[in-house]
Amino acid sequence: MQALFWLLQAVPYVLAFLLAVLIIVILQVGSRRFGFGLGLIAVTAWLDTATQSAPIFQAGVVLYVADVPFILIGLIAAWRWVAARDFPWRQPGWALYVGVFLFNLAWGLATQGTSAGVQARGDYYAIASASYLMSFPVGAREVRLVVRAFLLLGAGLLALVTYRWVVYYTPITELLPPGGVYNIDGAIRVVSSASALLLAQCLLMGVYFGGLSGAAVGLRLLAPIFLAYVVALQHRSVWLASLVGVVVSMLLARAGNLRLWQQVAAVITLGALVVGGVTFSGSLGEGVANSAGQAVSGQGTVAARFDNWRVTLTDWKNDGLKAVVLGKGYGGDVSRIVNSGGRQTRITFGAHNNYVSQLVAVGLVGFAAQLWALASTVGGLVTVMRRRDDDASAATLLLVLLAVQAAYYIAYAVEFTQSVLLGVAMSLAALGRSAQASSQVEQRPASLRV
Repeated sequence: MQALFWLLQAVPYVLAFLLAVLIIVILQVGSRRFGFGLGLIAVTAWLDTATQSAPIFQAGVVLYVADVPFILIGLIAAWRWVAARDFPWRQPGWALYVGVFLFNLAWGLATQGTSAGVQARGDYYAIASASYLMSFPVGAREVRLVVRAFLLLGAGLLALVTYRWVVYYTPITELLPPGGVYNIDGAIRVVSSASALLLAQCLLMGVYFGGLSGAAVGLRLLAPIFLAYVVALQHRSVWLASLVGVVVSMLLARAGNLRLWQQVAAVITLGALVVGGVTFSGSLGEGVANSAGQAVSGQGTVAARFDNWRVTLTDWKNDGLKAVVLGKGYGGDVSRIVNSGGRQTRITFGAHNNYVSQLVAVGLVGFAAQLWALASTVGGLVTVMRRRDDDASAATLLLVLLAVQAAYYIAYAVEFTQSVLLGVAMSLAALGRSAQASSQVEQRPASLRV
């Protein structure tokens, strides 16, 4: 009995030791292997969706499932930015944006306390994700790993959506979440729009870029299921972003191996399924025609969001020079009064527009730095596309997915799985930058070369 008593006493210390060892292993391996960090982000994304972004630990401090992984990823990213010898290019625009974010976070913590950290959590996740992945040299091989990670994450989300639909529509009341629904915006929307967007991106990869990765068979086999689930989940902003991706794929001459008529057929099919399936199927809720009518008449979520953006920007401009130039900081009161359904309503949720949210959070300087980083990335990817090799196909894929992401951000905030694509694109764009530099050197007269 005495031995059992001492064994039980030792368990917490053993667990603490093993946790410390695990953290050290993650820091060591994650700082050297691109795929390890990518896998950690993908697993975190699935767990975050499975827990519905709810707190998992509350004892003086509230922890969410993504907090610890992204603290570690952020530490690794910071170390690699300072010391990594294989860092492809330290994008100055991105560095300026991160600097403004950190200044505003520090300002918020000093003036508002821990509420600043809570408010900045989503932006931090996204920054850590992109900063970590852009610190590794990226080529076609690494983009293939991203495609595989998205396929596995997409398959995991399909399983999660199927499970929740079965639980809700059976119904199995014992397994339902508190409140009886997974999403108050619509019973069938059992995952967030960010998860639906990832399914849509998997669909685009399967249709247009399946040949880029060893995951081609899985992507193409699951493409019809991805399409059906994207339609059924009824996130209209995701439908619009998907159509943007299809159009951009058609405009880029190197988009996959499909002929033009096949791509046009894909657009028609996608549009017919989205519009026809929702308009004529009453079981899927209100139709597209009804939604469009509400938007034109100044009703519904579209009009409410426009008013939300207007009020948010007005409040930001009225907060003074510091807010306009460097942002409002984090942790302050974000509630505002908007016109919702003809009534004045006080709301506390975000602006429902990443561009508005970022402009308010980091001001003109931080927002301009983001645009600088993005423009430089797009330019580098376009240069890589001209190489006519596997890297060119990878650059084309990333341009399409970034276009989808840009359209999605009109209605939603930044999301850390999408920052995976941004970080990888920034690193791949460094190939284009180095190619441009080499070309300029070769074009100089021999007398001017060093």
